[in-house]
Amino acid sequence: MVSFLKPESLQNYIKQMDELTKIMLLRETENKDTIKAVVTMKKLTFNIASSILFGIKDEHTREVLFDDFSLAFKAGWSVPINFPGTVYWRGLRARSRIVSRILPILKERREEILQGKLSPTSNVFSCLLALRDENEQPISDDLILDNYVTLMIASHDTSATLMSLMIWKLSTDSEIYKKVLDEQMDILRKREEGAEDRLTWAEIQKMKYTWRVAQELMRIIPPVFGSFRKALKDTEYGGYDIPKGWQVYCVSHGTHMNKEIFEKPTEFDPSRFENPSKPIPPYAYIPFGGGLHTCIGNEFARVEVLTTIHNLVTMFEWSQVFPDEIITRQPMPYPSMGLPIKIRPRKL
Repeated sequence: MVSFLKPESLQNYIKQMDELTKIMLLRETENKDTIKAVVTMKKLTFNIASSILFGIKDEHTREVLFDDFSLAFKAGWSVPINFPGTVYWRGLRARSRIVSRILPILKERREEILQGKLSPTSNVFSCLLALRDENEQPISDDLILDNYVTLMIASHDTSATLMSLMIWKLSTDSEIYKKVLDEQMDILRKREEGAEDRLTWAEIQKMKYTWRVAQELMRIIPPVFGSFRKALKDTEYGGYDIPKGWQVYCVSHGTHMNKEIFEKPTEFDPSRFENPSKPIPPYAYIPFGGGLHTCIGNEFARVEVLTTIHNLVTMFEWSQVFPDEIITRQPMPYPSMGLPIKIRPRKL
């Protein structure tokens, strides 16, 4: 499954991701002069993950799954009271509907693999279906479903957070916006005459400044506030004893905003990731985690974000409806009012 998310595999999906992004953006903005950027980015990343990672092509299935995942995600951060009408109760019912829709898909994919119609490496579902346990038995549908729900939440909500923050930042900082726009338009200008109107892997690699803006946003406003780790042995930190087996919560801001690691940490400076005056120590910059627990989808997220921002800035112009809109955690850091923007096609 991890191999499916490696760069050498992702190169095969750039054109598909680019096409999906264009279609979704045009559909969401059709006959509209104002959209809510946050929900648009959530729909976009959900559709990309569903189609490319899991091979779910049916639009109606993706739409109803998106609605149910939205409920299930809210329930994950709610008070666990299973009483009719509560967020938790609605989330449990949504998860049951998700399971009911995915089980027939798993059955169909399993049969296609047995018949040789589907490669075990075609998508994440086929990879999971091909896995065997220590007794050489297929892993259970329950385990596959748990992995599916986890990967869907991880692969679309965090990316949607970063994309929303990128739109917000480009709306509020004209200098950053101009540099990103110049980089993306330069990619279009340098395409050979008659070349296909689709992004390539080589073009993605040219988006260096755009990605540095994303990196700096993740440093100052990390999509995931922190993560739990278990102490493997008795240890001590900052004068506190931490017994073996205790859960420790690592907060990203502890290192991301440390002036001994990042010079002038409160300043937004994408260039710090270009040629840092001193190397960033291991585990100091952790928007995707670190070590054995590094996010397996970090490269997928990079390609997804760059593809989306490329299409946004080259196809559209926009401005914030509420220029003073602030960022709040819900629990992800999103613009507090859903980032409504006035949007119009760009005249090339």
